[in-house]
Amino acid sequence: MGLIPGRIKNMFQKRSLHERNGMTLLNLDEAKRWDSARAEADSAAQAKLTAEAVAPQLFTLTTGDGEDPGFRRITSLATLRDLNPLMHDRMLQVCYFLRVTTPFGKRIVEIITSYTVGKGVRVTAKDPRVQDVIDAFWNDEINNLDENLPMWCDELTTFGEMCLPVARNPVDGKIRVGYIDPMNIDTIQFAQMATADGTASINVPYAVLLRREVGEVLQKPMLLVARIEDPTQDNFGKLAGECFYFTLNKAKSASRGFSELFALADWIDLFDQMIFDFGDKVRFLNSFVWHYTVNGADPKKVDEFKNKLTKDPPKQGGVMVTNEQVKIEAQTPEFHGQDMAAGAGMVKLYGLGGAGLPPTFFGDGVDANRASAVEMNAPVQRKIQDRQNHLARCLSKVLTFVVESATEAGVLPQGIDTSFSIEFPEIATRDLAKGAQTLTGVAVAMQTGVQEGWVTGVTAARAFHTILAEIGVDIEDSQEEYASAQKEKDDRTQSQQQDLYPQDALAKALKKLKTPGPNDSDEAGTGPDDDLLDAAEQRSLVN
Repeated sequence: MGLIPGRIKNMFQKRSLHERNGMTLLNLDEAKRWDSARAEADSAAQAKLTAEAVAPQLFTLTTGDGEDPGFRRITSLATLRDLNPLMHDRMLQVCYFLRVTTPFGKRIVEIITSYTVGKGVRVTAKDPRVQDVIDAFWNDEINNLDENLPMWCDELTTFGEMCLPVARNPVDGKIRVGYIDPMNIDTIQFAQMATADGTASINVPYAVLLRREVGEVLQKPMLLVARIEDPTQDNFGKLAGECFYFTLNKAKSASRGFSELFALADWIDLFDQMIFDFGDKVRFLNSFVWHYTVNGADPKKVDEFKNKLTKDPPKQGGVMVTNEQVKIEAQTPEFHGQDMAAGAGMVKLYGLGGAGLPPTFFGDGVDANRASAVEMNAPVQRKIQDRQNHLARCLSKVLTFVVESATEAGVLPQGIDTSFSIEFPEIATRDLAKGAQTLTGVAVAMQTGVQEGWVTGVTAARAFHTILAEIGVDIEDSQEEYASAQKEKDDRTQSQQQDLYPQDALAKALKKLKTPGPNDSDEAGTGPDDDLLDAAEQRSLVN
């Protein structure tokens, strides 16, 4: 049967003895030990609850628990980079609250959206037929991207994630895009893709699992739009899926994104409370009380005078007549707001530093002149450029799916050029005068470098194109642009030469010289060819 530990064996023997006697006895020593262990467990649990209330554990409940390190949610990726589900929901609620109720949070979201897509976004396709498909999707009454694109930018900033379900018309391949509130997202499901040698796996996002509704038995996951890689399927190599899912501020190993206001939440709330308290105190500065001083009056006289005034208090514009023993004056509270202003300014600058926005965007000059204010905008421009690039990648995935859907439905022919470009508005007005001056200097320097053999024409063109980009003229491929410019230059030179000296007349003259007539001599180049040339041909030949 195997060996039995001594303590358990003795307990088994004692139990057998008690059972034989028909009695059930309690082991007091064992009971005391169980009570002590239970008390320690209760104390540890209470300490854990207290610590959770003081400083909530943000990143522990996703993959493990202190009581059971092996526990993890079966529907999520095994990572410590996600907030626990309760805290993630709390983040969504708090950040939205700050966005709609605090001027500070509202302005941060507005500035990012205004500079990212404020002037509108333009999509240009090389083929007019592809352009028609994109325009039809863009201007659809449901999609309405001129209105919804700024909302998408707001949602990404506020929540850090965005889920867009798609519906496809199987007849013409038309796509319509919806929206799912992040609070309705339960988790992101991941699929595993084995590596070549099979020793490891790669986790890739696969589907969005929504929260279970009332009466719903199973949660149906919404597959993310992705390219089908299974060669056995009919739509192999094509984009397919039910929704798009985009994130912001997401760690590489995390499954969901974080709000742009998440790190600023405490400071936005603190600044809002400080300004509200200061404003509440300032309200009392407009209040005053009448202070009466009665000389030589005992407490009884003071009470009588107070009761009399209480029954008939002074009225606005009224008249009070007293003797020299009663002194009347209005008193107002005094608040020293200099320290308050300095503290609020420090909190404001700290929060704006975390947001990456200068105080000049919030109506605060901070002793900044025009030159320093312009220099402050440089980091903001890089931040907005990052956001534009991120939004361009998201929009490009959606538009690619739209174009491929139209191609699959036969609206667009196979093999058509489906490429397109997305143009975002300029972040700030460029100093064109300064840019033109710099461009002129670079052009002269590069021309000298090419003539002296210091640089090649391609290098000079690349330097010139770099300065063009600084004033808003972007060139995708500098070498291709240089080759096209050289060809255009050669064609222009030939056209000018043709206008001055027509080459067709010269060709006719040369042809007549080489082709002997019936009356010409056998020797080439002799005969009455000059008589066959008109005046214009002779001039062209001489030239």
